[in-house]
Amino acid sequence: MTLLDNPSTALRAGMRRLAASVCVITAVDSSGERQAMTATAVTSVSDDPASLLVCINRQASLHDVIAQSQRFAVNVLSADQADISALCAGKEPGETRFSLGSWGDANGLPYLRDAQAVFFCHTARQMTHGTHLIVIGDVDHALVAEGTVNPLLYANGQYRSLNHEDPAT
Repeated sequence: MTLLDNPSTALRAGMRRLAASVCVITAVDSSGERQAMTATAVTSVSDDPASLLVCINRQASLHDVIAQSQRFAVNVLSADQADISALCAGKEPGETRFSLGSWGDANGLPYLRDAQAVFFCHTARQMTHGTHLIVIGDVDHALVAEGTVNPLLYANGQYRSLNHEDPAT
């Protein structure tokens, strides 16, 4: 093992070894335009109330939308959706991020019809810490895919999958 004294460097190096499911967070801005971004900083908080925690960088295009919106969706991507992840993580703005995938609308929120799971949330709490907005969303309802569980994973700077066949990057 290597001792890393710089906290930021240590965090980044250590987090490369923590595999995470890849999600696309979606919301609708005040003008009614759909917005999306890729995130791996998503985790459950509690099952009573059912809630998720999402972290969004202040420089992300979705930051202001989520900070002002009271509703958002968390789409857990399937292993074959690396192209959607890359698109929603890129520089293309707004509606362009919805040019790939089969998107639906549920109660005014965009969602991926073939995601592994989709959590529809309303904002319960927000706080800022360092470079990120931390949002706790209470889950209103969810869609869960039937069949094989095979989420898109991200570790050490690459997409991975549970079935040992790495998705195209």
